[in-house]
Amino acid sequence: MAALQRRGLQTRILSSEEEEKLKRDQALVSDFKQQKLEKEAQKNWDLFYKRNSTNFFKDRHWTTREFEELRSCREFEDQKLTILEAGCGVGNCLFPLLEEDPDIFAYACDFSPRAVEYVKQNPLYDTERCKVFQCDLTKDDLLEHVPPESVDVVTLIFVLSAVHPDKMHLVLQNIYKMPLCRSTAAPKDILFASSFLR
Repeated sequence: MAALQRRGLQTRILSSEEEEKLKRDQALVSDFKQQKLEKEAQKNWDLFYKRNSTNFFKDRHWTTREFEELRSCREFEDQKLTILEAGCGVGNCLFPLLEEDPDIFAYACDFSPRAVEYVKQNPLYDTERCKVFQCDLTKDDLLEHVPPESVDVVTLIFVLSAVHPDKMHLVLQNIYKMPLCRSTAAPKDILFASSFLR
């Protein structure tokens, strides 16, 4: 809350009508439907990307503006920075970051093999600056694709809201067990997690 106030943002208090609407909107999906959706999650994400290609989400040119910490985690200008973008989709955050900052190398992963292929087909994809791979963050070991102590920053933008609540802790444990780079005296354990729920 203090961080929001420092940046001039304030939390909004819900009106009594909004609170009532939240209380009424408690309809849950049946257990059968929940299990079916969970079992077919990867297939559904692949179908989503097949239908929408790379056109559904806009490129996120706002990332460094909204997350000033991304710039401030360097000790000096032009310092190389290695990020892991967990849940990269088709690269809507990845490519604007790489375009804006030539000193970033990125590991990027997504649940959908089709999304990973779209990243690889992007004209901005350069294996000298980026390595993309398919990964289920709830069970696949990130260290199979990312060398230990090679990452400075991890981003999880619009990812946790797509994970079943019972499995969110598995995603965070997977990322937490990955030792981050210790190239400076000050620890740089930085995780940008953002999930906007409506």
